[in-house]
Amino acid sequence: MEPDLPPSPILDRWFAEGPWTVAFPLLVAGAILAWWGARNDRARPIMAGVGCLLAAAGALAIAAVRTSPGEHAAYAVRELVARAEAADVEGIQALLSPDASFHHGSPRSPGQGVDRLMRAAETLRSRHRIDSNDVTRLELATLSPDRGAVVLACRTTTASSWGPVPTRWWIEVARTPAGDWRIDRIAWLALMDRAPDPSLP
Repeated sequence: MEPDLPPSPILDRWFAEGPWTVAFPLLVAGAILAWWGARNDRARPIMAGVGCLLAAAGALAIAAVRTSPGEHAAYAVRELVARAEAADVEGIQALLSPDASFHHGSPRSPGQGVDRLMRAAETLRSRHRIDSNDVTRLELATLSPDRGAVVLACRTTTASSWGPVPTRWWIEVARTPAGDWRIDRIAWLALMDRAPDPSLP
């Protein structure tokens, strides 16, 4: 069974990954209160409306300066996709942690190491060169203060395919002791809605 992303912690979800969840209701409430107070010449609703607008601005400001682990994961995955499309094998390796692992079917299945990942990446320069790629899903979550995850789905046409091929992936990114963020787990969840054969690159 394909894994689901867990919900991010509330503060990450509301004030980093989805600040409009908080800001939009505050903006609407602030505008309504300010309009009603001005229309009826009442100061207290106007002040309450201004307070709501300031709170919305504060939520958006926090989101602008705070990056959650889930957002770090999404950024790394977008970079990974761009480098795969360009067949930039060295660039792909630079995104990986030295102990990154590659899994088939589930992130909990037995994994293989960076060498296996790089052998798969090398095929992007030959039989699996990407001709076109559309990202159809990119969902993120914060798993812990030092780890984020993304579920990625693509429709990809390669030099060896007859047309766009749908795939799904689970990708985890972790903070290193040096403070940067590296991909340390890639799980190939599905190929055309089926678990991929472990022998495939």
